Amino acid sequence: MRESSRGMGMSAPQRFFAVEVPLALPVWLAGLCVVVVQTLGMAVIAALIGAGGFGAIIFQGLLSSALDLVLLGVIPVIALAVAIDALFRLLISLRERTHDSL
Repeated sequence: MRESSRGMGMSAPQRFFAVEVPLALPVWLAGLCVVVVQTLGMAVIAALIGAGGFGAIIFQGLLSSALDLVLLGVIPVIALAVAIDALFRLLISLRERTHDSL
């Protein structure tokens, strides 16, 4: 596609925005999904330095051996991670669907 766009006489900025960005967008979105889900997991670990949030509930439950507190913190984090992953997968599939129909 890059060679075809060059053969059609597109300038370098036109090739970048019309050919290369649409081809790379699914990979960029997949990478962004990984980063966002990892950041969510690291936010839980941030409770160890006093950041609070669901991580504080999880570690409080671990320290006191209270499974209900651990689950109270873990279940929302898992739900958020699954929802974020599903949202990114939806965006990627919508992008591929619109790209295929062109």
